[in-house]
Amino acid sequence: MAFMKTITSLPRSAAEFVPWNLSHSAARRRGNNICAALVKQYSSGELIHGSSDWRMIRPATPDEICYDTFHKHYARQAMGRFVFNSKKPFGEEEWRKALRHTTNKVEVLRLCLEEREGNLMLYEVQNHDIEFKIIENKSSLEVAEDLKNEGLDLSFWSARVIPAVPGEVYPIPDLKEEFPYQYNFILKFHHGLWDGSTYAYFFRVFSEILDDVLCGKTVNDDISFGKFQYEDPLETKIKEVKQTLEIDQLRLDEEKKQMLSLTMKPPILYSAFPVPKGVKATTHHIVRTIDNAKVNTLHKYCKSREVTVTAGFEAMFNTALIEMVTDAGVVEDGYKINIRQIIDMRRYIKVTRDFTKFPLGYFLGGMQQETFCKKSPREHFWEHAQELSRNFHSLLKNDGPIIESIVRPLVQGPLDPEMLANDPQDMSDYAFSNVLDVTRSVFYEGAQVQLTKITAYNYIDKFLHPLLFQFNTYRGIGTLSLSHDTGKVTDETANELMDRVMDVLEYVTRSE
Repeated sequence: MAFMKTITSLPRSAAEFVPWNLSHSAARRRGNNICAALVKQYSSGELIHGSSDWRMIRPATPDEICYDTFHKHYARQAMGRFVFNSKKPFGEEEWRKALRHTTNKVEVLRLCLEEREGNLMLYEVQNHDIEFKIIENKSSLEVAEDLKNEGLDLSFWSARVIPAVPGEVYPIPDLKEEFPYQYNFILKFHHGLWDGSTYAYFFRVFSEILDDVLCGKTVNDDISFGKFQYEDPLETKIKEVKQTLEIDQLRLDEEKKQMLSLTMKPPILYSAFPVPKGVKATTHHIVRTIDNAKVNTLHKYCKSREVTVTAGFEAMFNTALIEMVTDAGVVEDGYKINIRQIIDMRRYIKVTRDFTKFPLGYFLGGMQQETFCKKSPREHFWEHAQELSRNFHSLLKNDGPIIESIVRPLVQGPLDPEMLANDPQDMSDYAFSNVLDVTRSVFYEGAQVQLTKITAYNYIDKFLHPLLFQFNTYRGIGTLSLSHDTGKVTDETANELMDRVMDVLEYVTRSE
């Protein structure tokens, strides 16, 4: 492996530079002087712990530092439930063998963060212990909650398998006869090193390797998959945008003014459903399945009105929120809602078509969008969705996430990750992550085992928004999840909100 010679990242001691949006900001450039000293002190590829299995790569980036701080406070953890169906039952030996082969082939699985002399450093570790268990007599959500409270050993990852109990729903009933045995697989990862696309990539590779193991095939560990990004591929793009803003002072001032106007008022939900008192904050998840016909109808209706599916969902969420507070007695002429959109920043770089070299790591950015909603939102649904779609396209086309990462720290100042990991102020009514149809990027048609369902669990308690919606389509089935901070939104309120969203979906996709 070729280790980095040039390091432009921040050590833990420079955590005060971490920006609001926690990704791809000028903070990385401001840390160059600090990192230069560290590069001299720690040469890349140095052996650690007296073992050739440990090699130091570089100081941690701001994203890695920030998420490492979150995870040490048991905050902002990410994992997912992946359902596998197999022709024959199998056990721990096969799971471990497949995980070991995948670790040998996918570089990001061998990376971890560890402090050295007060600085957080990134390491590659060969042959590390695989943190894996098979859990009986618990639900997937219970196991996920247990994982959340366990932390991460050396910031690697943890895996759990929960065999299906009698009566558990089969995600794809047509496969039940051929693949009758069902397993729930949960993988928790370090969010500073992985994002959703990296997670999906892992499962594509793992599905094929697991099937090869069950088929008795030889797995060649010399062929690697994916390329972890040790340097920031967005650095050039960020510099270009920053230079443009510095030259055009009027535009920079306008961007600052716009950012100030986004100063967050309390989420609209709080106006009718106050924050519960004396409740321990954790994250609960509500998951609903949307059948293929309804997903296709939604796509068709959105396309015919030149609306992105993302905007269609956001219009549903906004409609449900407004109807809830209106029915609770909070009636206004209109409502302002702040949406935090999770953006895959790979859209701003050239991504190779070579599957074996797909860029892995953390590429998430954030984009704040404030929208005004009229009362009686169902009557204006598509009008509102079209406005959301136009604004979304305009922001993306004009480098909105990158501009926000540059301008927000100038306006609001940098934030301490320790504060962010405890009880930060809400900065949006909700966040939304829409990964659309992941079938092509994840599905492998195995002979012995197949992946049949994907559900994301993200823990947002003690974070920047009380609600997180996520949507994906896999093998024709849509999965919509709502994660809510129980310290801010009760289970009853969250369930009512999800019920209303599903009701709006029925309304929107009814026959025309």
